[in-house]
Amino acid sequence: MKASSANQLDRGGNYWRSGLVIASLLLAGQTVYFEGTAFSRNPAFRPSLEKLCRQLNCRLPVYKNPVEFTVLQGSLIALPDRSQLFRTVIRNRAAFAQPYPNLELTLLDYAENPFARRIFRPQDYLAKTLPATSAMLPDATAAISLNIAPPKTKVGGYTFKLI
Repeated sequence: MKASSANQLDRGGNYWRSGLVIASLLLAGQTVYFEGTAFSRNPAFRPSLEKLCRQLNCRLPVYKNPVEFTVLQGSLIALPDRSQLFRTVIRNRAAFAQPYPNLELTLLDYAENPFARRIFRPQDYLAKTLPATSAMLPDATAAISLNIAPPKTKVGGYTFKLI
């Protein structure tokens, strides 16, 4: 009877080990599924994930993290024809190339109330020689100029953010 009890205990232990392995694999799969994008944005994990994907013949999502862009300067200049010229210089501080960001420009009146807002996509502000699908290299800068049609309200200021 002792040998039979030992076999049953051993089989029970194998079931628990198998269950633990399956549960661990499910947890790893769920982590990759739900948090994969966050891992691929993390500079500590990205190089390893890129190597792994090359071996598995898969593709990581494009690295995109707008908070890693820095606005070095920005200005809004009134032109003689009442149109406005918006200029800015941005830098990609990320350790990886990433797509050019969308730019949200909001014009304000003298009471600081917004009266015009527009989101400019890369194809709106990139030079015609540079495809809008191109990526901005790490530590690269880009000078952006946008001509804005003459507004009906006098411009008292602006806000600008990268999204």
